[in-house]
Amino acid sequence: MATDFKSIPIIDISPLVAKCDDPKRVQDPDVLEVVGQLDQACREAGFFYVKGHGIPDSLIKDVKNVSHKFFDLPYEEKMKIKLSPAAGYRGYQRIGENITKGIPDMHEAIDCYKEITPGMYGALGRVIEGVNQ
Repeated sequence: MATDFKSIPIIDISPLVAKCDDPKRVQDPDVLEVVGQLDQACREAGFFYVKGHGIPDSLIKDVKNVSHKFFDLPYEEKMKIKLSPAAGYRGYQRIGENITKGIPDMHEAIDCYKEITPGMYGALGRVIEGVNQ
């Protein structure tokens, strides 16, 4: 990863959003352009801003408020939704629980994903089957 980037990349992902359910999206030149921009941003800056995601500002604000309320809860309350394999690896991660390159990360998190119903992806999907807590 380079450290000499001059600004945080801003990437319009609307072509990805528009084609998210299209099985031929991997052949779409606009989608491929966005994927290339995402790849470049990850390699050169390590992060990026997105626009064109279609998420209303009001929902972003609500999620931010709910997140603050959750992380302000006592530890015991947060542990009631502890991340586990049984929950499809969804839930709360305490500080130091996530390991990156052998080093504990110093952050708390809630991992949530697209809900995967049993059998949705056959045997391959079993490990990630579950609903968000």
